[in-house]
Amino acid sequence: MKLYPLKFTPIHKPKIWGGEQWLISAYGEDVSVVENGYLAENDLNELVEVYMGELVGDHVYEQYGNQFPLLIKTIDAQEKLSIQVHPNDEVAWERHRSLGKEEMWYVMDARHDSSLILGLNRDANREQLSAALQNGSLPDWMNVVKVKEGDVAHLPSGLIHALNAHVKVAEIQETSDLTYRLHDYNRPGLDGKPRELHIDYALDVIDYKQHEKPLVNYSPKQNGAVNLVENLHFVTNLICFNKTIERDYMPLDSFVVYICVKGSFSLVSDEEGDMTTILMQEGEAVLLPASTEQVKLSPTTNEAKLLEVYAP
Repeated sequence: MKLYPLKFTPIHKPKIWGGEQWLISAYGEDVSVVENGYLAENDLNELVEVYMGELVGDHVYEQYGNQFPLLIKTIDAQEKLSIQVHPNDEVAWERHRSLGKEEMWYVMDARHDSSLILGLNRDANREQLSAALQNGSLPDWMNVVKVKEGDVAHLPSGLIHALNAHVKVAEIQETSDLTYRLHDYNRPGLDGKPRELHIDYALDVIDYKQHEKPLVNYSPKQNGAVNLVENLHFVTNLICFNKTIERDYMPLDSFVVYICVKGSFSLVSDEEGDMTTILMQEGEAVLLPASTEQVKLSPTTNEAKLLEVYAP
């Protein structure tokens, strides 16, 4: 039986500040389950174990084994998130036997006054930020950046960051949930108890340099792809289209994830006569197996926008 584009049932995560939808996940017990086709009700871990490189790409399977390497989310922030930082792979493995957490955000929706915290607004050191945490002045050190729909932020490990209120993003990240909270506005969690902070761990991994270019500079390309972020863990392109286009993945030895970030579109995949058609709405994701050679994308609104994500 041939593989085909896979849609998964979203995993809903209510939060004190809003909520997340984990669209494609193989993290811990939160493993995505297929909802379309003959593989429905199988989970992502099972698929990687059975199909290996045919699903994720031979070089991806050689590197990660049965661990699907990315976690795909949408995040709807109605209130501020905690000010936080993530460790790199080396520190994460040494401390937690886990992958680190490099990630990116694509702003899907934002109110006119919405903003992100992206790094420091001036150079600092451990002693200065430690003192700021004790006297409550940490927010004064943060680089606050106003954002609008379509803005993109790359969040390497070590970068202090946070979503502020009234912004919705698509998030692409390593398969990890390691977050070191520095400051959480003295809020209780959903259980009514104060949420745990991880100050010593965080101070060990922070990039103390000013973050001078917080947003990715790019120009959208109509009916084509433009690169947004490329690192050791993932490549993300933005595709904007108002007519039918084709994408050729013959040379690519990786799975591909599409995240619909604007409008809607249909996806048609024809694998040696086995045709699959999927309708994609804003906020949904689909996984194209590495065996996929070509797909046809047709907008069902005036224009559609999607993020195209794969392993380098």
